[in-house]
Order: sequence, then C-alpha cells, then structure tokens
Amino acid sequence: MSPSQAISLDFRPVLEPATQAEFTYSITPDTISITDTTNGTASVTTDIEAVLRKIEYWHQGSIAAFKILYRDKQGVRDGIRWDGRTAAVYALGAMDEKKAMAKLRSATPKQSD
Repeated sequence: MSPSQAISLDFRPVLEPATQAEFTYSITPDTISITDTTNGTASVTTDIEAVLRKIEYWHQGSIAAFKILYRDKQGVRDGIRWDGRTAAVYALGAMDEKKAMAKLRSATPKQSD
C-alpha cells in the first residue's frame, strides 16, 4: 500500500464541550426544554451557545431542527433559534410551561428577533 492510500486513525477521545452554566433539559421528537439551575458560574442565557453544543454532543447530532424552549432563573420561558453555530433568543414571555410550549410550537420567529 502506498502512503497516499494509507488510512490514519485517531484514537484520542473527543472532549465533551464545556459550559459555565448548569442546566437540565428534556427532549421530545421535536422540542427541547432547557432549565437554568442557577448553580453554574454563568447563566444559561450568557452561555447559551456552549449549552446547545453540549446538548448536541449528548444527543450525538444536530439539534437545529428542534424547537427550543428555555426557562431562565426568573422562571420566564422564551424560545431559542439555533442554526448549529449561533443562537438567538426570542420572546415568548410565558411563565406557565404549557402556555409557553403552545406558543413555541406555533411560533415562526423572524431572523430579526
């Protein structure tokens, strides 16, 4: 086998993405619900992209197609738009989880949100 046909394998483990925020989440076939536990050194709001990357790592794939609901430390639930690189929070402004989820499922946020 010539060097140009050789296969190289890298057995180093892939490191789990780090976050400063601590959170819990639940996942359904089309939605993800994230809750800030307030135990981290940063809030989920300020660390959202790292949080979403960690969920993708755990999920072992992109979550860009999911509708994402986020509950902040004040208990307000808002939506998150994620394209796999950047995140944007858009207002749902609901305290009740069922109402927030209904708004999330019917929302089609604009790029300018």
